[in-house]
Amino acid sequence: MSQTVAIIHARGGSKRLPGKNIRPLGGKPLLAYPIELCRETLFIDRIIVSTDDDEIMTVARDYGAEIPFRRPADISEDVPSELVTEHALKFLRDEGRMPEFAVTLTPATPFTKSEDLRAAFQLLIKHPDWDSVTAVRCVTEHPEWILREDSDSGQMETIFGNPLDGKYNVSQNLDRFYYPTGAFWINRAPRFLTKPSLYGNKWGAIRIDAKAALDIDTADQLRLAHEILGGRST
Repeated sequence: MSQTVAIIHARGGSKRLPGKNIRPLGGKPLLAYPIELCRETLFIDRIIVSTDDDEIMTVARDYGAEIPFRRPADISEDVPSELVTEHALKFLRDEGRMPEFAVTLTPATPFTKSEDLRAAFQLLIKHPDWDSVTAVRCVTEHPEWILREDSDSGQMETIFGNPLDGKYNVSQNLDRFYYPTGAFWINRAPRFLTKPSLYGNKWGAIRIDAKAALDIDTADQLRLAHEILGGRST
């Protein structure tokens, strides 16, 4: 019985970047990146691609992933990601091969590192009360310095209501904040099915660098990925 299953989300109907999941990057389709990542990550026992697209299915099989089902049309549009993982886990449960852990990924983050996946898995094992672990990046701008304009008076104010002088004017005094990257989620699969959420009630995160956090959703972001591979951007 598989203990850890990777579920790669790769629908065919990307709107902002048509055909995104099989667009070429570095001589191979974007879909190849999460598949190869999972193949070199030893704790992952099975790699499944959830898709509704025949061409994506062919590419997935060519790189060594399984296509045990066709993703239903009602979850092949812009729907919450947890619905896609839930469908896959219910399929595996009904197949009699329910995993202990599920790793959710997409082709949109091709620079995800296997060492980050391993670190996240080890963190989840270390905290048996946690439902999941995900990946975050450091926020480069301080939320205490983010402003909004009062719609009536036009007066500016900080979103937290803090002043911009005194201790708040020294960046070293400010808290560090993080932003979810969407690079991956690792869930305890049985708990996920009792409450379908990629986060759950208790969860943790590992910090990844800016390159690993790159999420390709537009042509400009794909162009940046090509520049990173070509050594023109870091």
